[in-house]
Amino acid sequence: MKYSEAEKKIRELSSKYSVEFNNIFDCLNVNYKGTEIAYISTGRPYSVRVRVEDYFKKLPFSNKLYMIMAELAITPLDERAEEKKKYVKVYDSRVGYLNINNFTGKMSVSDVFEGNGIKTKFTDKEIEEFKQRDDIPLDWNKVRFEEVEDES
Repeated sequence: MKYSEAEKKIRELSSKYSVEFNNIFDCLNVNYKGTEIAYISTGRPYSVRVRVEDYFKKLPFSNKLYMIMAELAITPLDERAEEKKKYVKVYDSRVGYLNINNFTGKMSVSDVFEGNGIKTKFTDKEIEEFKQRDDIPLDWNKVRFEEVEDES
C-alpha cells in the first residue's frame, strides 16, 4: 500500500481524520480532530502504535482504521512511496516533450499536458522500456529529464 492510498482510505472514513508525516520521529501520524491517535513507522516495517487504546476503540470506524494502518505497516518500506515521474524533453521548446498515446502506444512530441489519451509523465521503469522500443527514435543520450513537481 502506498502512503497516498492509506491517506485517502483514512480520510474516507471520516472528515475528522487527518494524516501527516512526522520527519522528526520518522512516522506517519494519524489524527482525529487534530489530536494524534496513532502512528505508523516510516523507518521500520510492521510498526503500528495506538496512543490510548480505550480512546481509540471508541472512535468511528476504529477497526477499519486499524486495518488500513496495519496494511500500510506490512508493506515493504521501499514500496510505500509514490514513484517519481519525469517529463522527457526531446528538444528545447514549450512543445518539445515526449507524448505517448495511451490507446495506440505511438509517440509524438508536444507539450506537457496530459489528457485525451495522451501521457507525458513517466516513471524510470517506463523510460527504460521506451529505450528498448524501436518505434521511439530518440537519442537517449541527448534528451533531458525534468521531474514532475506536483502530481495533484
